[in-house]
This record gives sequence, structure tokens and C-alpha cells, in this order.
Amino acid sequence: MASEGSAAVTVVADPRLRGYEFGPSHPFQVSSRWLAVRLLEEEGFFIGRGAGERLELAEVPMATRAELLRFHLEEYLDRVDRAGDGDGRGFLDRGDTPAFPGCYGAASRVAGATLSALGVVLDSVGRRAFQPAGGLHHAHPGRASGFCIFNDVALAIATAIGPRREPRVAYIDIDAHHGDGVMYGFYDDGRVLDIDFHQDGRTLFPGTGAIEETGRGDGAGTKVNIPLPPGAGDRTFETLFLRVVPSLLRSFRPHAIVLQCGVDAHRGDGLAQLEWTPRSYELAVTTLAHLSDELCSGRLLVTGGGGYNAASVSRVLGRVPSWLVGEHPPPERTLPASWRREFEGVTGGTSPSDCTVLAVGPAERDAVSDRLLQRLSAVLGRSFPGG
Repeated sequence: MASEGSAAVTVVADPRLRGYEFGPSHPFQVSSRWLAVRLLEEEGFFIGRGAGERLELAEVPMATRAELLRFHLEEYLDRVDRAGDGDGRGFLDRGDTPAFPGCYGAASRVAGATLSALGVVLDSVGRRAFQPAGGLHHAHPGRASGFCIFNDVALAIATAIGPRREPRVAYIDIDAHHGDGVMYGFYDDGRVLDIDFHQDGRTLFPGTGAIEETGRGDGAGTKVNIPLPPGAGDRTFETLFLRVVPSLLRSFRPHAIVLQCGVDAHRGDGLAQLEWTPRSYELAVTTLAHLSDELCSGRLLVTGGGGYNAASVSRVLGRVPSWLVGEHPPPERTLPASWRREFEGVTGGTSPSDCTVLAVGPAERDAVSDRLLQRLSAVLGRSFPGG
């Protein structure tokens, strides 16, 4: 079982994942996820200090059609394939997710990368995996949505469960946007515990994820939504995460844990209005790393997700592998000059000099957390002790 400071991690670092590209004017830029990988490389994360325990997965296959069919419908796969032929014009949904030449292959590569990372987690004891370009949680079985063509995290869950649906998977989603594709995809499946922290759907796309959505049939009570009001920051998230997640995971006893670590809840994001700093992401990753050691032999897969501020996305995701191996680099540590030049060349903006992000605004009152916990306890029929 992995221990603090000795855990192993594999990072998916295939440069071909940059092919999932909607164009320079689109909000979703995979380049910021790649900058996270480059930050790890420039800081020497994979060199020394037990380098054999820190691996880069530099080449991953595209997901096969059979693998994609574990979640998606065949007619939808055909549609995406046709849309990517030729000039790739038009949209795969109602206007957020454009087709582009080769989009079927590019989206299949993202899915294949997450499945490769999952394979690392399931085939070893104590090795965690990180796929920064994944976390495309809005895609549904038969349609694209919210910049997501194929739902790689849903495919990972379906694969981990397997055809006999025996292992149990805990999915935790901290993206500012509700992970509707995953939740509804497994809404009646009691083998999937889905805990989703997100900005209240009444204020943000996709408009789902109310506390009252708790699953149905065999899945009743296994879908846990925690909608946060705009402006909620680290204190609210920390209280709710520590009160809810360990308790539910210990009751559920998963075979594996999947974390979607979208960075659009970070303060200053272009599309959402939450006020987290890296402190919230460090808390989530570190807590789940410990829980994975306790409950499922360290089997933890972390993906990226949303995030529309390149400085926030690259710096937070660039710290995830360190947190996974029990290291906590000081935020004031100066970022490598070579990486800062690369950041500016890729984004056209000014590079941050370090990872320091200060919380702003007045201290949050516990009333927000208390109100949400009371509502959550009422709909789930259980209490949540202090974290």
C-alpha cells in the first residue's frame, strides 16, 4: 500500500493529445493542459528522487470502437466520424462543440489516454495515474455537449465496472460545471457512487445537478450533488468536502476512485464564478490519495477537466502529480524561466512567476455549508459528522 512520500504516479504526456483543438478563439484550449506537463518536465519532476516511481506515458493509443461503445451509441460514433471528414465544419451539439477535421481520431485519442491511465491504476498496487487532457464529462451516449465529444471518464468508469458490473467505482467531480454526462449515464447504477461539487445549475451550464437528483432504482442514493452558490471559496469547499466525501467513500468501499479535477472553479476563471485557490485542489487530491490507500490499494485515477484561464489550469494541474506522491511544493517557489517563456509563446499572455494565489474577499460564513449539509442529509437520509 502506498504511503506518504513513496507513492508511484504515471502521467499521460502524449503530445498528440494537443490535436483535440477547436481553434484559437474557442474557450477550451488543450494547450494549457500540455503546459502542465511541460511544467513537470521543466521542474525535473521525473528526474531523481525515485524516478522509477514517476513515469511519463509518452504514447497512448486511440480508443477502439469497441471501447467507445462501452458508453456511446454506434450511430453517434458514425456521426462524429462523418463530421470530422473533409473540412469538419458545423457543430456536434447546439453550438458549443464544433466539429473539426479529424475530430473522431482526436477525441478517441483523449479517451484512449484515459483508458491507458486507468489500466495503469487497475494493473498495479499503489500506482496512481494522471491524465491532464481528460475529464470530458459532459458528453452523453448519443450526443456531444459542453466542449466534450467522447466522455472519457464515463468510459473509464464503464471499463472499471466491467461487463459483469461487479467492482464498485467512486467518481468525484470538482469541476465548476456539473458532470451531467457521467451522472445521467449511470443514474440507475448502484455500482457507481457519483459525488459532484459544482456551481449551482441555476447560475451556470448545464443547469443540472440539484441536490434532489440522487439516482433511481438500483442507483438511488448513490448520486450526490453539492451545488455551490457563485462566490463560494476555499472555506466552503473544504468544509463540505471533508464532511461528505470520506464518510460516503468509507460506506461505499470502492474498488477504484476517479477524480475529475476541473480547474474552472478557480478564482478568475472566464466562464464560472467560484472563488477557489489551489488550496482547494490540493485538499481534494491529497484527501483522495489517502482514502485510496485506505480503501482500494491506492487505485486512484485523476483527470483534468474544465478551466479557461491558462495560468490557473497549467499551475494547478502541474502540481497534481506532486500532491499524488505526497509532496507539497511551496507556492512561492519561482517557476522555471524556460517554462515561463514557453507559456508566453503559447498563450500570448504574461506568465505567472510562481504558484501563489491569495484568497480574496471576506471570510465565508459557515451558513452556506450548514445549509447545504442540512439539505443533503434530508434527501439522502444520513448525517455527515465533522470532518
